[in-house]
Amino acid sequence: MKPIKINIVPCLLCILTGVNMFLSCVDDINFGDEFLEKQPSVDVNVDTIFSKGEYAKYFLWNLYNHVNTPFYGGNQLNSSPIEVLSDIFHSHCTWSWANEWYYPGVVTEDVQGDWIRDKFAFNSDGRRRSVWEAVRKGWILIENMDRVPDLSENEKSQLKGETYVIMATRYLDAFKNFGGLPIIDHAFVAGEEYTRGRATTEETVGFIDSLIVNAINEPGLPWAVQDVNNWAGRMTKGAAMALRAKLFLFAASPLFNDTEPYMQYTNVVEGQDILHVWNGGKKQEYWDKCLQACEEFFRTNEQNGTTYALIQPVTPDENGYSQAYREAYWYRGNSEKIIEVHHTYEAQEWDQELGIGNISHQGHTNPTLEFMEMFPMADGKNYPYKAIYGTDNPDNIDIFANRDPRLYETLLVSREKLREDYMGLQRVEIWEGGNIHHNNSLNGWIIRFPTGMALFKWIRDYWKIRDVPVSYSYLRMAEMHLIYAEALAETGNLAKACAEVNKVRARVGLGRIEAMNPELQLTTNKDNLINEILRERAVELGMEDQRLYDIIRRKYVDKFTSPLHELHTWRKTADGKKDEREDTQLQAGEPYPNFIYEKIQITTGSRKWWEPGYWTNKWLLSPLPRAEINKGYGLTQNPGW
Repeated sequence: MKPIKINIVPCLLCILTGVNMFLSCVDDINFGDEFLEKQPSVDVNVDTIFSKGEYAKYFLWNLYNHVNTPFYGGNQLNSSPIEVLSDIFHSHCTWSWANEWYYPGVVTEDVQGDWIRDKFAFNSDGRRRSVWEAVRKGWILIENMDRVPDLSENEKSQLKGETYVIMATRYLDAFKNFGGLPIIDHAFVAGEEYTRGRATTEETVGFIDSLIVNAINEPGLPWAVQDVNNWAGRMTKGAAMALRAKLFLFAASPLFNDTEPYMQYTNVVEGQDILHVWNGGKKQEYWDKCLQACEEFFRTNEQNGTTYALIQPVTPDENGYSQAYREAYWYRGNSEKIIEVHHTYEAQEWDQELGIGNISHQGHTNPTLEFMEMFPMADGKNYPYKAIYGTDNPDNIDIFANRDPRLYETLLVSREKLREDYMGLQRVEIWEGGNIHHNNSLNGWIIRFPTGMALFKWIRDYWKIRDVPVSYSYLRMAEMHLIYAEALAETGNLAKACAEVNKVRARVGLGRIEAMNPELQLTTNKDNLINEILRERAVELGMEDQRLYDIIRRKYVDKFTSPLHELHTWRKTADGKKDEREDTQLQAGEPYPNFIYEKIQITTGSRKWWEPGYWTNKWLLSPLPRAEINKGYGLTQNPGW
């Protein structure tokens, strides 16, 4: 391994005039020869940036732009969120990079880092925000903050604490995709050599944890944001403590923490070490640490007046439950949000900040039948209707009636009456020949809902997408309760784990999970309970950048290799047949119809993973860019690539 000399010229912000005084002028950040290197384009240096509190704060506000959101254009697979690589969504858009690279199985180490999972790329440009750019800015801020003359010690401490949390989120994002990482623990100076290579998974987790502990120990970092009207979205001590639980959840999971590594190296080359992607065994202490982090968070939260809490419904009905859930995942500055991301204020139909509305209607984010089936019934019983697919539905069951309110808030499905209008419609008919069927137009917009359902979460309706300012949850209270539940289950307290899950379910009116599904024996059967917790995570946190990483960390290979399905719905004629007329829309005064449901395997964008014998566990982690490995500073490739 050859050392890499690192040159740093600390010009990171261009000073302009007027209100927008500071704008980023950061170029590509290459970990190798050009790591942390920036040639000056204006006469600005560290002395200038840290000569005034206002300038130092602008520097931190710029760093906040690096906190992950899956809807930022540069973080997607050419407009498809990476959840389309999981089992809950599928992209039918042929120019999505899911279709061009992942579904046909042609991703290589040469194309990784060029738009594919770009939020974790080693390089950055105007549409990509890399881990290393955030780390670089973070250390420069931390190491120079004490120089600022017009900030109090408490203010300096707060800004440093926020920076530690931001860096920890970025390291965690990269860890989830690559495994062990190079450890950058300071801002390198000109001519300094980087020689440490790639760290093990345990070293990487320890380093991320040290960043979080540094944040917690900053006396000026408040437990929660006090002025949410002006400062919602800033990092806090509560965010740091919760992030610690999220870190240990991933580190404790079987991907890295099992009796055997997820995949062995073959033809080992210099520097490769299986401990870069494995903890060296199944270590219960990681689950213990996750449990302790959860309990410390909840205990401290209670001591601080329970600042963070689940949003609760105003009324105990579908409207109240749905609204509470919407506020929880979307609205800014409420008790649900622990880490929230504001990349822009107002969403546009097609933009790089929250352009999910337009791309969804083009077929980028189609819910799978498997996802719909994860949502329970309104009383909390698991979905029971799989057996009626392909039959004449003799009991005339409406599979979308009386369901978990989160289903209606997450997916657009055929319903007799909507809670709110959708594109001017009071009723959505996503059946063959209905007012919104598989491929037609509505109000001049092309609508593509080929799976027989559509994404509703975040979008609601073309005309209403701007009603609520953009806010993405990197971590919210519902996830904390579910992390706690998983840690409790893994440490033997299944009854209390059920109680934590039930806190999330109660918000939308569902019955206790163990009582509604007694056949699963959830207070005694750990495996069943873990599966139910992950199902609950999917329905609560769908399209929040969680499901793909849940099935990766749990090594649920069957979720990748099992073909996914569409749901085709037909109106049922009086004699029990499919109504195959071209136009089957309901007419005024006509009663809501009965249906026949068909389960159809997805063929557009059929995934190579579904072919028998094709899958290997290399797909559980991303390949590192070959260009970075060839720079010779100790970066090694993940197994199988």
